[in-house]
Formats: sequence, C-alpha cells, structure tokens
Amino acid sequence: MTQREWLDTYLEGWRTGNPAQSLAATTADFFYDDPDTGRIKRSDFVQFFEDFMAAGAEMAGGRVPSPFLTYSDVTIVEGSPGIAWCWWQVTGTEFRGTACICFDDTGVLSERIAYFTNAPNETALPRL
Repeated sequence: MTQREWLDTYLEGWRTGNPAQSLAATTADFFYDDPDTGRIKRSDFVQFFEDFMAAGAEMAGGRVPSPFLTYSDVTIVEGSPGIAWCWWQVTGTEFRGTACICFDDTGVLSERIAYFTNAPNETALPRL
C-alpha cells in the first residue's frame, strides 16, 4: 500500500466505526495519544476505540451514529513521515476535536488528539 492508502484505510475505520479496519492500517509500534486516557498502545487500541464509540453513542442518544466520525479541514503532507491534520466530530453531537496523524510507507505510526468539548460525563470547565 502507499502512504496515502494506509492513511485512508485508517481514517475510514474511524469514520465508519470499524476498529479492526483502523488497526489493520497501523504499524507494530503504533500508539494513540489521548489527553484524557494517555498513551494507548496498539495492543489496547481496539478496546479504546470501542470505549470511544460508546462515549460517542452516549452523547448521540444511545446509538452509535452513522457515519461515526465526520472530518473537516483535512490537511495531508506526504513524506517520511507524512502528517495528516484534521478536525473531527462524532456525527450529530458536540463531541469534537482535532487529530494529528503520522504515517509512512509501512502504515500509520501514531495519532494524537485534542478535544474541543468536554468528554462525556465531565462537567463544564469554569470560565476564567
């Protein structure tokens, strides 16, 4: 697969709510950085993904939305490694953030996200 095919496969797994598809596009050393749960190793990724979908479903009235994620403002720079940046949103909710994904000819190396709303079950942050 090309760099772009690895990335597209990974993103499509997230878009459709298919953790196995996203996992299949990752390298052996892949990690996912989440500001709430910390660094997730590849071996823990599917469980994290399923928990993330459950949180999204909770915010969507108890059902996993279809598509699960909606992307916008996607910027992709291929290279060694390539970097993709995008805004993401759990479809139909206010659960959203941004992602920075590193990838190369062997697959997706890492993803780091940031949230722009409170995660489910969190109270609003005080205004300064």
